[in-house]
Amino acid sequence: MAIPEYVWSTATAETAAGTRLAGASDLFDVLAEPTRAAILGALFEADERLSYSELAAAADIEDNGRLNYHLRQSDALIDQSPAGYTLSETGQELVAGVLPVTGAARR
Repeated sequence: MAIPEYVWSTATAETAAGTRLAGASDLFDVLAEPTRAAILGALFEADERLSYSELAAAADIEDNGRLNYHLRQSDALIDQSPAGYTLSETGQELVAGVLPVTGAARR
């Protein structure tokens, strides 16, 4: 049985779902790139904020330009302050949500 148009319009459903999925797609694009995944994983595993050099070492990235580029691409998931880098609340939730799916475990 079809839902009558006056109750729930198809355009409304497509717009609402499309907007949410587009945002989710952007976040998963960040996770899909191996360098960014390494950065997010290093921050997730860290017990405290990491300095720039600590993050580079933990993610095994020697090229500063490469690290800077991927930090910019991941800015929605990372909080930066003078004290260092950590995952944002969204970053924590996303990485924690993906770990059970991938079989990875937090130490």
